[in-house]
Amino acid sequence: MFLKRLFNVIMYSFIIIVPIMPLKVKIKYFPMSADFILGSFAIALGVIYSLYIYNKDGKEVFDIFFDKRIKILNVLIILFVLLSLISVSYSVNKTVAITETFRFLEYVILFYLILIISDDRFIKIALLLFFLSMILANIYGVVQFALNLSNFRDAEQIYPLGRGRVFATFENPNYWGCAVNTVIFIPIIDMLESKKIKIIYNLLLFILFAFNLLMSFTRGSWVGFALGLILLFLLRYRKGLIALPFIGVLSLLVPLTRKRILSIFSFSSLTNNERLKLWKTGIIMFKEHFWTGVGNGNYLYRYTEYVKKYKELYLGRWKFSVHNSYIKMFAELGIFGGLIFIGIYLNLFYLVFDTYLKSEKYKLYALAALCFIVSYVFQNFFNNLMFIPQLNVFVWIIIALLYKGKYLEEQEDKNE
Repeated sequence: MFLKRLFNVIMYSFIIIVPIMPLKVKIKYFPMSADFILGSFAIALGVIYSLYIYNKDGKEVFDIFFDKRIKILNVLIILFVLLSLISVSYSVNKTVAITETFRFLEYVILFYLILIISDDRFIKIALLLFFLSMILANIYGVVQFALNLSNFRDAEQIYPLGRGRVFATFENPNYWGCAVNTVIFIPIIDMLESKKIKIIYNLLLFILFAFNLLMSFTRGSWVGFALGLILLFLLRYRKGLIALPFIGVLSLLVPLTRKRILSIFSFSSLTNNERLKLWKTGIIMFKEHFWTGVGNGNYLYRYTEYVKKYKELYLGRWKFSVHNSYIKMFAELGIFGGLIFIGIYLNLFYLVFDTYLKSEKYKLYALAALCFIVSYVFQNFFNNLMFIPQLNVFVWIIIALLYKGKYLEEQEDKNE
């Protein structure tokens, strides 16, 4: 049908353009970015088409909503949205509370539309297009390094050839390092699974991704990659665990990475000291608003008040992100909002793990996604990546694609 084809085309465009389109502007608090514009079109068309097929084919098209593995997620999402909307009433900046809630709804609605509408062909094309788009973004990362186009530099770190930290098509090297982890496990798995003829192709891709990950100089992404690698070896390639100590020793022997890695464990590090103070500010904010929080998205708008009140937490700026997605949610939506938020992402992780265990077609894709999610969950202890639309929207999209693929397999088996 025309509506479905149009939805597919817009979603394909979304998947291609968003990873390589860094433009982000706001008009009266409304984000005018590629993900917002294309996502809005996709949602409008998807909702219209979903209503059409509901009237035509009946309730069975929504059966996936009642899948036992989705039911808990449904409840958690509804509760989280309700708490977010209630928080508007006591937020200092009500506009931000509303826009943050609607931003979350964008992820959720796209997630559910993919579960309803997508078929095997759409899933395979969408996964391929995302991979190709990320290859283009990584190629640009190499160009950015070669032409010295980045001004991101930390005073404590010496960078190779005087180049800044690579951030490619994302706003920040921390976001970019995490984004690279969405694809870096794919060539590793393919090399371990494929015939020799594909090893060179996958090795080149791995070098491309590894270069971008390394030159982002994002410690959280480096450790996240290591955690993903450990999970990969534990789940499928146990012999690979032998290589991990050698990789660790090599990383510490190379001057380029040694200082950056060791700084993770240094409390005298300027960056680490800043993060600890930011976390402390968020924790104090949470304790003082234990049940309700300060309102969705409002940590940033209450930060000044708290560093004036607790002068030892002041870091020379009147607005500062908490650099921890979990503390951010506890501070903004209180104990229940924070726990529900964590529950949502644990459920998303479970959907991918279930796909890995039960799918044949998408098993290896799910394995790569599991490795990424481990790195993603870890890095969110040090950054607010769950609130970066250009990145977080693909967490939801990829999980929806993989789980729908597994669901379709199960339906095929039942019909045989």
